Amino acid sequence: MPFEWVRQSDHLVLKLSGDCTGEEKPSPADTFAAHQKETGAKHVIVQCVDCGHISGNFLRELLAIYKSLKSMNGQIRLVGASESVQGFLKSNGVDRVLIHKLSMKGALADFGLAKSRDIDVNFINPFLNATVKVFKIQCFVELKAKKPYLKSTSDPALLGDVSGIISITSETFAGTLAISMSDTIFLRIAKNMLGEDAAAINETNVDLIGELANMILGQAKVELSSLGYRVEMALPSCVWGKEHKIKHFGSGKCMVLPFETEWGMIYSEIMAHSSASERSVA
Repeated sequence: MPFEWVRQSDHLVLKLSGDCTGEEKPSPADTFAAHQKETGAKHVIVQCVDCGHISGNFLRELLAIYKSLKSMNGQIRLVGASESVQGFLKSNGVDRVLIHKLSMKGALADFGLAKSRDIDVNFINPFLNATVKVFKIQCFVELKAKKPYLKSTSDPALLGDVSGIISITSETFAGTLAISMSDTIFLRIAKNMLGEDAAAINETNVDLIGELANMILGQAKVELSSLGYRVEMALPSCVWGKEHKIKHFGSGKCMVLPFETEWGMIYSEIMAHSSASERSVA
């Protein structure tokens, strides 16, 4: 099946893959009706990153969804479509109906949803999921995710003794991901990963925290890509010491993701802000 419906908190995502012929049974329009009835969602984002071709029949399915949404004052947006797909929409005169956006955030802004939340759950959840998965598989540590919160000026500038930092870049936003923990937790994790005890953080083992940040971003990238966020990888860096500070890139809001372990808390910080290209289309 070249399409899949994904339910989000306040909209539906139609993920396309391969060639969409319009001969699929049940059809996208029929399955939309069922999902819409159950969720009450009035907005649809068509994720086209993995779509190679859209036929005339499939285009009619999308237009049927558009008409249904319009009848309930809803909207539809396409994200991540190739130049050939965009050209096909334009040649059929529907590019102003099936409007294309550069990113998920641009589509949500059109719906009036992106600016209505301090926390974009659709962006944060992939990092929550990725952190839990990486620590379980790579560190043999079970994490319990706690409620994320926005970091304020009154919060401590530093939440750990050692931190791994990696930049987050894409065509529509930029920022940083940092993972911080106490030296006690880090040394326990280092033992799990390296199989040997370490008395202190040093230049030999500290690279592990940077690798963890790299693996978390890499894992999150898979889920983010499916939601329309195209993320580029970068080289991680490490800082440690009781007085070290995390320097985030950009001026956006900083989100803190706390995780509980049997030895104490681990914290992830995410800061991302829109680039000029995103602002121009959002």
